Amino acid sequence: MNASPFILFGNIHIITMLVILAVSILLPMIYKNKSEVQKSLMTKMIAYIVIAHVVISPYKDLFLLENPYNWREVLPFHMCDLSEIFLAWFLLGGPKILYKCAFFWGIGGATMAIITPDISHHDLDYAFFMIGHGMIVIGIMYATVALNNRPYAKDILTVSLITACVLLPITYTINLLLGEPANFWYLMAKPAGASLMDAFPEPPYHLLVLTPLAIATFVIIYVPYFIKDRLQK
Repeated sequence: MNASPFILFGNIHIITMLVILAVSILLPMIYKNKSEVQKSLMTKMIAYIVIAHVVISPYKDLFLLENPYNWREVLPFHMCDLSEIFLAWFLLGGPKILYKCAFFWGIGGATMAIITPDISHHDLDYAFFMIGHGMIVIGIMYATVALNNRPYAKDILTVSLITACVLLPITYTINLLLGEPANFWYLMAKPAGASLMDAFPEPPYHLLVLTPLAIATFVIIYVPYFIKDRLQK
């Protein structure tokens, strides 16, 4: 059975986004006042689902799709892959910096990926794509609302430096060493599907726009906390 072509903001896409939005709002609200035991169980469940997605996705990409990916494309080096790894690690007891990175990367990157997915058909690849990115948003919202975590203004600089000065050069080097079609963080080429990056210059010059835009996105994501803190003074 042939999968139907993906339609940006088509019925399936809109329903998927609404389901992710509903779960990311309702689940944290429901568990905010649950017992610590119940919270611990849900925390581990979310972490294990995220880990399972990270582990199974490469197998799916290589062996279960009608048009499998090249192995160079499926290594877990995309920013959303790192968001999943950092989020799961934090939920299982990792340091707070993991939450901070996952928060800014996930709210910005995973949300954009859900809105403009790099997907061609409504198939197994679409399901895994949406589950993975959806779990990032759901997990971050759960860690924030139910587990009472939050970012602070100084974290914008910290995460920006980690992203631009540490991970970006490492990821670019990995792309160069692996060669085509490795394109982690879309540093070598734009996504095949329609996306915000279509308005940017061609790689690598798009980094001149993408880097300050990413930092600006971090600032925008933090604005609600800034307003809340000002009102509480």
